[in-house]
Amino acid sequence: MIKRLIINADDFGFSRSVTDGILHAHRAGILTSTTLMATMPDCDRALEISQNNPSLGVGIHLCLTQGTPRSGKLRYLVSGDNQFPRKIWQLLNRIELNRKALDEAKAEWAAQIEYALKRAVRPTHLDSHKHIHHWPALSQIATDLARQYHISRIRCADEISISGTPKLSAGYRALRFLARKLKRQCAGSNLRSTDWFFGLAATGKFSAAVWRCLLAQLPAGTGEVMVHPGYCTDLDTGSTRLTTQRQSELDGLCDSALITEINQYAVDNKIQRVHFGQL
Repeated sequence: MIKRLIINADDFGFSRSVTDGILHAHRAGILTSTTLMATMPDCDRALEISQNNPSLGVGIHLCLTQGTPRSGKLRYLVSGDNQFPRKIWQLLNRIELNRKALDEAKAEWAAQIEYALKRAVRPTHLDSHKHIHHWPALSQIATDLARQYHISRIRCADEISISGTPKLSAGYRALRFLARKLKRQCAGSNLRSTDWFFGLAATGKFSAAVWRCLLAQLPAGTGEVMVHPGYCTDLDTGSTRLTTQRQSELDGLCDSALITEINQYAVDNKIQRVHFGQL
């Protein structure tokens, strides 16, 4: 049985250096897929780049926790400067206390999807910044929009256990519980996720050693590996907790020795590297 491996970079369009790093990880490395942050400064250029690199699958990184709304001026989800809250608990307080905030969330996520569609980019799948689409009230919106826009794939971050790799925190274990609920929800809505997922605990720590542990224990079926590559010349800790870590992940994705190993392993074990749109 052929195994399929999707290597997806979050945060396409986050900044110029992140966008350029993701492109390099695809052209010179093993990256197959990415997801666009339509609320961030480099999103226009990121979409232009994707149109010139059709082998890179592009999904939507649904966002309500950073950047500027794509749908215009909002009232319930944003602060006075029309910026999304940076903390997940701030977002959840707003959507749980006010139904109108949920209505704005749906309109905003629709605008983020339509932003790509209007620029002739057909989204391959949906995921979200800080995994907020797993939260029950937001997961219903995500699945409704996936059906509305005929996007058949959604990330469910049900992290698998790989010996020798970083362990899940308590917060990520809670996310895994929500991901399993979302996977069941998707199955009932004629939507699909991958058979397995990896990358939560390894975020910012994706070394060559982690890659080798993963390859040695790669499950059957189709899986997604989440990564966060990028250059870090225009990043600071005020905008993201991942600064130099992005460069480290990029170096790993483009490491020539590791690429040779992965390519040989793929041949020996009948593994195809694909993006969501090729499933």
